[in-house]
Amino acid sequence: MYIRTTGKPTKTQLKLCKEAVKFFGKKLLGETLYHKINLKIEFEKLDKKNAYAYCEWEFENHRSRDFILTIDNTLNTKQTLLALAHEMVHVKQYAKGELKDYLKVNKSKWKNEIHDLTEIDYWDCPWEIEAHGREKGLYVKFLEHLRGLSKK
Repeated sequence: MYIRTTGKPTKTQLKLCKEAVKFFGKKLLGETLYHKINLKIEFEKLDKKNAYAYCEWEFENHRSRDFILTIDNTLNTKQTLLALAHEMVHVKQYAKGELKDYLKVNKSKWKNEIHDLTEIDYWDCPWEIEAHGREKGLYVKFLEHLRGLSKK
C-alpha cells in the first residue's frame, strides 16, 4: 500500500496513524490487494455534526485502487484510530467490489443489492453496519500488535 498524507492530527502521532492504516489494510485486504492500493489520508478540521471521517475513491468507481480518507484532525488518539479502522473497512468494501456508489441517482449497490439512499437510514446501511461492527475489533487487534512490538 502506498500512503501519502496531508495535514496532521493534533493529538496523535502521524507515524502511529500510518502504522495503524498499514495494519488494518493487511488484515482487511489480503497481501495481493494490499499492495495495489494507493491511499491519501487528509487530516483537517471537519464539522463534527456531520462526520468525523469519510472515505472517497478516486477515478474509478468499480473496484477502485485509489482512495482518499479524510479524518478530523482534532480527534483524540482512540477516536482517530477507530475512525481510520472504520474508513479502512470502506476501502476494503470498494476495493473488493462489495460496495459501489451511483452518485447521480443517490443509490449504492451492496453485494448485488441496490439501496436507495433516500429510503435507508445511515445506521441501517449494511456497509455501515459492517464498518461499525469491525472498527473496534480492528482497534483492539492493533493495540495488541503494538504491545507485541514493545516487548521485542
